[in-house]
Amino acid sequence: MIKKLFFILLMMIWTLAASMAAFGQTKPRLGILPFTGGAGGDGETIATLFSFQSDIQGAFTVVPRTSAVNALVAEQNFQMSDYTDSDTIARLGRMLNADFVVSGHIRRLGNRNLIITTIIHVETFEQLAGDYRELRTIEEIHPLLPEIASKMITASRRDTSSLPKLAVAPFNIAVKGASSQDGETLAQILAVEITNTGKFAVLPRTTTMQAALQELAYQTSGYTAEEGAKRLGAAINAEYVLSGSVRGLGALNIFIAQILNVEDGSLLAGDSRNYQTIGDGIVLMKELALLLTDKAKAQAVIAAREREQTISSRKQARAASLARWKQARAASLARWKQAHTASLADWTRLWSVGASVGSSFADPLLIATVRGTVAPLRYSFIELGCDIGFISAYDDVESYYSIYPFAHIGLFVPFRWKGGWYIGAGGGYMTGSYTFAEGLVPADVGVFAADLITGFNIFNIIDISYTLRTNFSSVSNKIAVGYTYRFK
Repeated sequence: MIKKLFFILLMMIWTLAASMAAFGQTKPRLGILPFTGGAGGDGETIATLFSFQSDIQGAFTVVPRTSAVNALVAEQNFQMSDYTDSDTIARLGRMLNADFVVSGHIRRLGNRNLIITTIIHVETFEQLAGDYRELRTIEEIHPLLPEIASKMITASRRDTSSLPKLAVAPFNIAVKGASSQDGETLAQILAVEITNTGKFAVLPRTTTMQAALQELAYQTSGYTAEEGAKRLGAAINAEYVLSGSVRGLGALNIFIAQILNVEDGSLLAGDSRNYQTIGDGIVLMKELALLLTDKAKAQAVIAAREREQTISSRKQARAASLARWKQARAASLARWKQAHTASLADWTRLWSVGASVGSSFADPLLIATVRGTVAPLRYSFIELGCDIGFISAYDDVESYYSIYPFAHIGLFVPFRWKGGWYIGAGGGYMTGSYTFAEGLVPADVGVFAADLITGFNIFNIIDISYTLRTNFSSVSNKIAVGYTYRFK
């Protein structure tokens, strides 16, 4: 009985161990190659950091970064060659006994720095997914690795067996200022975007394709695109070929891409995007990929980008206009300060002579005034003048006149350009005479009065004033408009 129980327990332990081993073997093996194109050991460091990602370790059995692996990579001259052909990557994957291989390339497109990451299926050479990021410095790649890892894991689980195969040829460069390296980079970015649409099983550049390109002298021969596509696609057993070019048309610079049928060389899809600099390809390759695979979605994306550009342009225009206005205002104020700093003492004083016409809307109805101001101190003045009144408001008065000499003390606040506002107080002595109808005896009047004044001097020419006048038993008002000559 004990022997039977012991045998059953042993079988259970063996079964559990076998199950755990089988479970461990179900995880696909992933080889991570050094990222090419970097300085010093940057590529090796990025690959090591990528292998440390917890999601990667959970989804794959990662081929250890041993000295033997490093020796194998070095033997293939991978780091120095900057290879991007998928069969070289796949060959290394088979040597590492991997199912998938992640590789990356540090690139430069125009004045922009890029890091491009792809995952290749070792058996089919297919590029299952890709990712590219624009960087200012290489240190920026570290926090991006988890997101890139997640994208590679999702792609490794995708079934592409039913998708048509699409080979990607390097871009043909037909304009000055762009290099074959730029063409290779543009082709990589476009391949990444096409791959991510999920419409094709993408075959990036392979050694076989490169040999076919050389044999056909693809970029410089007299072959048409259709002939080249048929020969190139047949060389690598693809159904379609993605070809692109960088061209000029007068003052325009154009990215052109097309998908050609290998069987008959016919055009499956094609489109173009204008660009300012070669670096615009970082954005425009995504739009080209959508134009080739999903035109409706592409048009929506392009329209959204154009709306954003329009809004951004308007904001920039408003900001520039506001900045120009502020600069003009600051310059104008500086000129004003410069022009008047030397004579600021005079500018804040009111020296003037003038005459005006007004009314008290009672007696007298019409008032003529002559006056002058002196300014012993800044922002102040002494006003001396005389009001001469005519016309009485009473029906039984045949004639009327009055004379009111006055003196005022006031404060003056100059405007920025010319003129100013003033307020003051003072008083005077009014004498007047009434002549009545029907032989009544003329009446003479004389009275002291106090004044409160305020007004505006406009452009040093026009004076508008208001006076509140009282003899402490009654109150009258005077509004007047006149001419002023202000001494400078």
